[in-house]
Amino acid sequence: MTTPEVTDVKAALTAGLTELRLPTVRHCYEETARLAERETLSYERYLLQLVARECEDRQRKRIERLLHQSRIPAEKALSNFSLKRLPPKVALITKTLLEGEFLDRRENVLAFGNPDPATFCTSLLHH
Repeated sequence: MTTPEVTDVKAALTAGLTELRLPTVRHCYEETARLAERETLSYERYLLQLVARECEDRQRKRIERLLHQSRIPAEKALSNFSLKRLPPKVALITKTLLEGEFLDRRENVLAFGNPDPATFCTSLLHH
């Protein structure tokens, strides 16, 4: 594959990155190129840094989007939840769930109740 002769490399690169939908790479390729030049990184290392930043940014945006879609109230968190409000049996089960050992044993957890986004179970899953 041959590359056509381009007079304005920056404009062509920006247009290509826009077309490929790589916004993070488009915004940081110049800064990363200067860093790679100073640290004498190989082309592969330079490209790896760009791809890693793009992946991190997409992961962060995905988490933000999913949290927004879940409609979980931001003020609902385990740090401000009082286990004393629960009946003793439920508090014990909650402590067991918080330890997370069921994950190591690959056990299922069944939760019954109304699927209200403001409930504690939803907050527990969010945390």
